[in-house]
Amino acid sequence: MQERVRLTKAIRKMRLRRPRKCMSIQNVTIVTFICLFLLSLVGIEKLVLNNLQSSITRETAGISEKMNQDLMENVNSFFRVPVTANEIGKKLIENEAIDFLNEKSRNSFFLGILKTYETEIYSFAYASVDGAYYGALRNKRGDFELIKNNAETGGECWRYSVHEDLTAGAITGNSGTFDPRQQVWYQEAEKEGAPVFSPVYKDFIADDLAVSVSSPVYDREGRLNGVLSAHMLLSEISGYLKTQAAGSKGYVAVIEEGTRYLIANSMGEDNSVMTAYGTLKRNTMESLSLSIIKTSYEKYLKAHETEFSWNLGEDTWYADIQEYRKAGLNWVIISVIPESFLAAELNRNIEITVQLTFFAAIFSIGIFSLIIRRLYKPINGLLTVAEGISAGNLEQRVEIVRNDEIGRISNVFNRLADNLLDMVKHLECIVEMRTQELNKANEILKENQSQLHLILDTAAEAIFGTDLNGKCTFCNKSCLHLLGYSKPEELLGIDMLAALGGNENEELADFDGKRFLADYPCPGKEEEERTRVLKRADGTSFEAEYRSLPQLKDGKHVGYVITFADITERKKGEERIRFLSYHDPLTGLVNRRCFEQEMKQADTLQNHPVSLIFLDLNGLKLINDTFGHSAGDEFIVKAAQVLKKNCREGDVAARIGGDEFTVLLPRTSRDEAEVIAERIRNQVAEEKVNMVSCSVAVGTATKEKHWQRIERILELAENEMYKEKSTSSINFGIHAINGIITSLHMKSPWEKKHSEEVSKLCEKIGIAMELPETEIKKLRDGAYLHDIGKITLSESILEKTPEKLSEVEHEMIRQHPAIGYRILNLSQETLDLANGVYSHHECWDGSGYPKGLKGEEIPLISRILSVAEAYERIVNREKDRKKGKERALQSILMKSGKKYDPAIAQLFVRIMKEDKQC
Repeated sequence: MQERVRLTKAIRKMRLRRPRKCMSIQNVTIVTFICLFLLSLVGIEKLVLNNLQSSITRETAGISEKMNQDLMENVNSFFRVPVTANEIGKKLIENEAIDFLNEKSRNSFFLGILKTYETEIYSFAYASVDGAYYGALRNKRGDFELIKNNAETGGECWRYSVHEDLTAGAITGNSGTFDPRQQVWYQEAEKEGAPVFSPVYKDFIADDLAVSVSSPVYDREGRLNGVLSAHMLLSEISGYLKTQAAGSKGYVAVIEEGTRYLIANSMGEDNSVMTAYGTLKRNTMESLSLSIIKTSYEKYLKAHETEFSWNLGEDTWYADIQEYRKAGLNWVIISVIPESFLAAELNRNIEITVQLTFFAAIFSIGIFSLIIRRLYKPINGLLTVAEGISAGNLEQRVEIVRNDEIGRISNVFNRLADNLLDMVKHLECIVEMRTQELNKANEILKENQSQLHLILDTAAEAIFGTDLNGKCTFCNKSCLHLLGYSKPEELLGIDMLAALGGNENEELADFDGKRFLADYPCPGKEEEERTRVLKRADGTSFEAEYRSLPQLKDGKHVGYVITFADITERKKGEERIRFLSYHDPLTGLVNRRCFEQEMKQADTLQNHPVSLIFLDLNGLKLINDTFGHSAGDEFIVKAAQVLKKNCREGDVAARIGGDEFTVLLPRTSRDEAEVIAERIRNQVAEEKVNMVSCSVAVGTATKEKHWQRIERILELAENEMYKEKSTSSINFGIHAINGIITSLHMKSPWEKKHSEEVSKLCEKIGIAMELPETEIKKLRDGAYLHDIGKITLSESILEKTPEKLSEVEHEMIRQHPAIGYRILNLSQETLDLANGVYSHHECWDGSGYPKGLKGEEIPLISRILSVAEAYERIVNREKDRKKGKERALQSILMKSGKKYDPAIAQLFVRIMKEDKQC
């Protein structure tokens, strides 16, 4: 045992004395060799490469200059082509070698010139002084076309295809009226009297910009015969430049001097753009994406140098600039070539040399490293075993290769490892026993913690704990949910005072964060529940009721436990109850209880005179019965909105009954109250509910003397209201009936047609029965309003035929006579129609509804209505009106004495047979 203690102490001392880690001897030897080898190699390579690079730079500059000159010469040659073509054509014309009256000779001339120079020239033509214009062009497909503009074409420019015998074929296009003498190239040649380049213009055939070389043609007496012109498209010039520059990986641009407009470029960029108005807008050189072109031109303008080089990015560019000046032409040709293209082969040779040198160096270093590692392999084996034992693999042993110094060290090391393995095995038994005891204790602790967390997480109240500094130490699921966090880690360790308290600029400024955790009771003392506004994770807040208790450990105060619950909904409920105790829930106006309190409080001398307005809604019961209580509520709300809109600051509007409202107007005279009442009356009348105009009866009264009782003033206002209601309700009735029937007819145009037809038929029956005019009018009006009770039905029911109606829908339709009866009782003018409408579905034999009347118990108007309505429904449902009429009359005769009054049925049949129009 004492030996193990001494061994343990020795090992600890060895660990304390362990030297700092450094590079091995083997690696030092290898690294030294590599460094010396690479330094020598790099020095030699740098000396050689510098000399090569200087040589490359000189050679590249010379090649670049030569290539730029060749490129410039090619561009100059391109622009000399149209001049040459004009010279040839001019001599042939002036020597009268071309007979322009001979179509074949003329066509052969133009096509021959154009085919010879088809790459450079787009169009070759001749314009005579009399306005004739002949020539040839190359279209977008590359085919040749002939151009003719003379008296034969009526002054229009026609284009033709070309036959094999060089005669004109079919017309391929008409460019409209064209006078070549108005063209800029013609006028420039006529003005100069010599070959001249025209300014850039939009070609009248091709949708592109063009430039022309034109030459005047004279007769032997020196008179102008016409102008010969060769036309080049700028896009084709750009294509030629692109082809020429492609071989050298360079770029060429032709710029119009002074204006800086682009003539052509090899980069494929547009020389012009089409505007929204269909015109071509020329681009300047600033639109080019290649900055080296623009930079070279700026340097040329400042220093007037025509050859120079630029370093752009990782490459050097050689630029050459030439002025191209001809009659009417001031152009600048800019060409640039990259050094990388010229020096590519030399650079590749250098790269190959560097790569071969690199691989040779790697090979040499690899061979040297292999030899060194083989010599040091036993030491590496000893080190590997030592690291393995240090890592815990005590079974490893060193392989003894040689019986030298390293072999003897390995033998001693193996014996030390054996002793260490024996000691560790003994210690492992002790550790295993104690580990089992510790695991059992941990399991018990873990089970207790799980039970505690389960209890906390299933609790309805939110719970969290903090240390003495307010840092969160635990929280349950309810706490996370109420505070808006997703996991406990978001709260653990943070300052709960800051998390829940907000700052001075927020809504929670009244939250006293310090007292939240500081004013806890002493241990053992009860804490009452308190309320606070707490902040959630998203910044919103809620009112909470909480209780705080101290957290004790071994009798020592170590933290706090806080339980809380969200009482927002409870507070809202309390506020809602408080609001409803003083307000009407439908309109939001104060109720009678609150109004009476406000009225008493306003009854002071400083508020005199005090006026009161009493209002009663006309026809609320009708709207409720006809359209349902939702429509009635809509009427009430609209009236309340009118009151709110007309109330001033200090006024109080209230709903004191189902259809009764009052308005309290402090410091308001009788005249002012009348004005306000009239405004309310008019604005309510502007509102409509289901096409029924709203109406209200209004009464006002004013307290002007201090001895008058305010309650008596309210009674006076109510009496005034009833006086007005006795007259306004009469007007409302007829207006309401008109509104209801209009609403019904809007819902169902068929019902409108049905009412009109039945009304006309009833009028005919009344006339045939020789009824008085008053009875005929009553019959006509009753017939028009007989289905007014259907206003309560939906559009879908009104559109259905009787056979498609369900039992419930049939029952709903059977209610319309009773509903119509109640509606028509609203007005004195329609009161005498109510009974007739109510009974128009009664049958002669008593099988009808709603009361089952029979015979002459049924009012006359109802019996007439029954026959007329049946006839109209049958006739209008038939496509063939004649067949419908026959079927309707046959049906009426069959049901005479059962459903219909026999006398009226026979009379109606006779009327219809005599009336050829029905």
